[in-house]
Amino acid sequence: MKKLLLALLVTAGCSSGGGGSADEKSAETEFETKIATSIAFDASLLRVGDRVVYLVKRMGEDSQRFSWSAVSEEGTAVWIENNVPNMAGRLVWKAKLDRSGKLLEQWGGEPGGVPARRYAAGNNAPEPPKPVRDSSTANADSKEEPDRITVGGRSYDCTRVTTTLTYPDRRKSTMINWFSKDVPFAASKTLGGLVKRQFGRLTMELISGDHNAKPELLIPPK
Repeated sequence: MKKLLLALLVTAGCSSGGGGSADEKSAETEFETKIATSIAFDASLLRVGDRVVYLVKRMGEDSQRFSWSAVSEEGTAVWIENNVPNMAGRLVWKAKLDRSGKLLEQWGGEPGGVPARRYAAGNNAPEPPKPVRDSSTANADSKEEPDRITVGGRSYDCTRVTTTLTYPDRRKSTMINWFSKDVPFAASKTLGGLVKRQFGRLTMELISGDHNAKPELLIPPK
């Protein structure tokens, strides 16, 4: 589990807080958004109907809603829908994953609209995202502690996981996640699903976690 959380930071490429040029600040904002709107979950633990909804807020800006739903199974694979803000509306990314978490197929479109296929295993795979900053020289550390927090008017017994990258120049990037076994989309059997995340100027909090997921994007028949 620690490796999954460290991978979120390392893959994106950590950036330091504070000043810098306009381009650096733009890169920092992009990095923060990517981290705050990504969740680590174990696909082998998902059950059809699992759903989590989060409110993401950047300091000084309006809140935005993001959700993940397990909407159907196909053989041993599971279909996941990620509903995200998109300009003035909403966008649904629909992904077919095997139980190891490997991406087999991906579609995108507006809820209830006609989707477009973005990726299929065996075709030309998309290029991996380039890091915002090179994190290969950073020293990574993660620690777990029991905690109890209240989010959305409900209290959760959680495991607080603090993940930090420290650079040779002493810059640091720290992400704090709270996990509860009462929340779907579990990161692991021992941790459960994400309840809250703090990273930089961003906070991500659970609005609801239930088992009432319904598909919002229908894949056309093959």
